[in-house]
Amino acid sequence: MNSFKRNSKLILLIALVFIAIKSKGQSKEEIETNTAVKERPFQISLVPGFGTSRGPNEGYTNQFSANVFVGYEHSLDGAEFGGLYNINKENVQGAQFAGFGNTVGGNMQGAQFGGFLNTVNGKVRGMQYAGFLNVTVEEVQGAQFAGYMNLADSIHGVQGAGLVNISKKSTKGAQVAGLGNWASDVYGVQIAGLVNRAKHVRGTQIGLINLADTVEKGVTVGLINIVKKGKLQFALENNEVIDFNIAFRSGTSRLYSVLFVGAQAKEDYLWTYGAGFGTEFTLKKSWNSNVELTTQSINPKDDYYDELNLLNRLSWNFGYQFANHLSFSAGPVLNVYVTNIYDDETGRYGNDIDMGNFYNRTFSDTNVKMWIGYNISIKF
Repeated sequence: MNSFKRNSKLILLIALVFIAIKSKGQSKEEIETNTAVKERPFQISLVPGFGTSRGPNEGYTNQFSANVFVGYEHSLDGAEFGGLYNINKENVQGAQFAGFGNTVGGNMQGAQFGGFLNTVNGKVRGMQYAGFLNVTVEEVQGAQFAGYMNLADSIHGVQGAGLVNISKKSTKGAQVAGLGNWASDVYGVQIAGLVNRAKHVRGTQIGLINLADTVEKGVTVGLINIVKKGKLQFALENNEVIDFNIAFRSGTSRLYSVLFVGAQAKEDYLWTYGAGFGTEFTLKKSWNSNVELTTQSINPKDDYYDELNLLNRLSWNFGYQFANHLSFSAGPVLNVYVTNIYDDETGRYGNDIDMGNFYNRTFSDTNVKMWIGYNISIKF
């Protein structure tokens, strides 16, 4: 928690510094082209005002710039190296390397390498690499890579961050983050360790949790997929193995996820939990069909097995939609039961859950059974 507070304060401080720089910068029209008319082959400074350069007001575009600690120059058309920080008032073409960070008041074309952060007040055509944070006020055409977070107005390329990527408008390409991605419109792919958020998706979201308003010509792949104009469904289900199941389906008809828990109320009480994926298509009027592939763990009362004890089910269901939030479906199921639980007294593998199998083989200490079952579901 203390680390999070420190990082939050640090990000806020950086943002305030960046806003201050922006407020003193040029107008959009002024930064479209480099206004400097003079060029010089190099400059070397200790800090701004101490070196061969007198600062940005000279109006020079440097072809080579070296700043022992911190440099503040007009513009760059070449390479710049800074022990701590490089600042250019206007445009940069080429590459910047700094132990701490780089700031450009205009457009950036080339590459920035900052040990901690990079900020650009205009557009980026190229790449930004930072140990902690990249910030671009306008569009990035290329790539942003940061250990913590990337922030841009829009992306046409790739954002890769250890924690979070944010594209305020559109992402045309890919966002890859350890924790989460956010974009308004996604034309490509979002991949996150935890959550993806977008308003409109024309592509793919891959994460534990995916959030979107609409998904067009694409899919969401995760345990929970919340699409406002998509599938969000609870169900009560029964099958030959587990008497009572509660299932939750989320995503789109093209591809949705299934989460469920259940219990068998027979003499040998069992409980189960599982997950899977499915796809649904319309047959005629209110009739539909879906195919689902799920896997579930089978466990005894008040306990769970440490050993392998999985029931895998491939179901093909046919349903009828009575109303917007009420439908009924049923269909056959191919069961594949894989277990290495063995009872020495009975000489039997696993639980007695099959209806009579057509396949029963043991490989080393793992038994595999197959049989045909059924599934009945009332969906809300």
